[in-house]
Amino acid sequence: MVARRVGARDAAVIHADGSSWSLDELLARAAGAADWLDTIGAEPGLPVAALVSSTIAAFALLFAGAGSGRPLAPLSPRFVFDDLVACVEDVGCGVVVAPPEARGVAEHVAARTGARVAVVPDEFAPSRRALDLVPDPEDVVVVIHTSGTTGRPKAVFQTQGPMVDRVVRSAEPIELGPGSRYATASAFHHLAGAGMFVVAMGAGATLVPLPGFSPETWKALEPLAPTHATVVPALMEPLLAAGVLGLPSLRFVQYGSSPIHADTARRLIIEHPRIGLVQQFGQTEGSPITTLDHAMHLEAVAHSPHRLRSVGLPIVGTELRVEDPDAEGVGEICSRASHYFAPDPDGWLRTGDLGYADDDGFVYIVGRRYDVINRGGDKIYPVEVEQVLTMHPDVAEVAVVGVADRRLGHVPHAFLVPATGVAPDIDAITAFARERLTGFKVPQNWHVVDALPRNPANKVLRRLLVPPDDGAG
Repeated sequence: MVARRVGARDAAVIHADGSSWSLDELLARAAGAADWLDTIGAEPGLPVAALVSSTIAAFALLFAGAGSGRPLAPLSPRFVFDDLVACVEDVGCGVVVAPPEARGVAEHVAARTGARVAVVPDEFAPSRRALDLVPDPEDVVVVIHTSGTTGRPKAVFQTQGPMVDRVVRSAEPIELGPGSRYATASAFHHLAGAGMFVVAMGAGATLVPLPGFSPETWKALEPLAPTHATVVPALMEPLLAAGVLGLPSLRFVQYGSSPIHADTARRLIIEHPRIGLVQQFGQTEGSPITTLDHAMHLEAVAHSPHRLRSVGLPIVGTELRVEDPDAEGVGEICSRASHYFAPDPDGWLRTGDLGYADDDGFVYIVGRRYDVINRGGDKIYPVEVEQVLTMHPDVAEVAVVGVADRRLGHVPHAFLVPATGVAPDIDAITAFARERLTGFKVPQNWHVVDALPRNPANKVLRRLLVPPDDGAG
């Protein structure tokens, strides 16, 4: 899994408390973790379910599993219990490992699945077995589950061959390589957590996991000198407001999961001109698919702010098509490349995302295939509507869902989180929307909420958004 590195004695992992492991030590500890997997009866060929966070012990387990044929399947203790059970059963895990604080959850899951439980030690004794921990191209190196926004999380078996290609595709747009220090607060079980840690390590970078997110914990990273970081747009705002986003060492900020607001991008670029801003669009089954690089951000902020609603251009080495486009050119985004983990028999990754490409090839996502609202034959794509509504200064967040209607089939409802904590003027927001959207796309009802329901990967769970009984806005 380690593609290239300056030296084996360079820091491979630097933890928040300043402790670190060199590459030599990480590999030796990973070998020790592989020995520990032997002692708990983890069977070769079967994934190991792991309720772990971004600790040094977790990194040792990650690389131990990849190199010994027992790939880690990181899961969050915050998952709904039935989802945890389904994840363990779906991938055939015979053992669930967890730190002491998650032991109770692990035991409940094991009781339902027949798996065994093992408590992860604080650290693993080094072993000389490190040279044996080299996966073959067909070996599964990690099992990452999808976010489960439309149902149960789905396991994606990520193999070594495509992973090597993914390292190159992901690292190049952000110039990630030897000498870089990569930081993220993304949960370990997520693609942007364990998945990106594998990419960063493969590119030769040092890992700097952030144990939680707040302006204070972010500022505390300064002595650790991160050069690269993944920060979702929603988390950039508090960092900018607190004046702490621009750590002196930071060279690139990467984001994904949602487009960036034009005001956020503009402020970051103006206040921190030395930091490159890059969006990478992808999914657990294959990432990245497209990139909006720093030069594209600069051009968009200066001349084409609508471009910030795009996910950029297909990355080098990929094919992209819009399948079965409608009259507006919207269809399912499909892509083919060597670094995807779950393509169809012809090599195409069917993303389930609906979108279109403009005349210059920039790709715009307007929703998920199953989120489309059919209003009397007119198709409404929620993300398109949400992107417009979040431009209003009184709207912090919004989610648009289809609600059953006897006459039209479904009509759009909007759930708004106010920007100031005070209920916004719905008439003014409606007028704002009508100026920017075709009439049938404007939400028919509005609901002001304190927060949107989200899963552990911070994605909105639309299926949980249900209007009040009276349907009033």
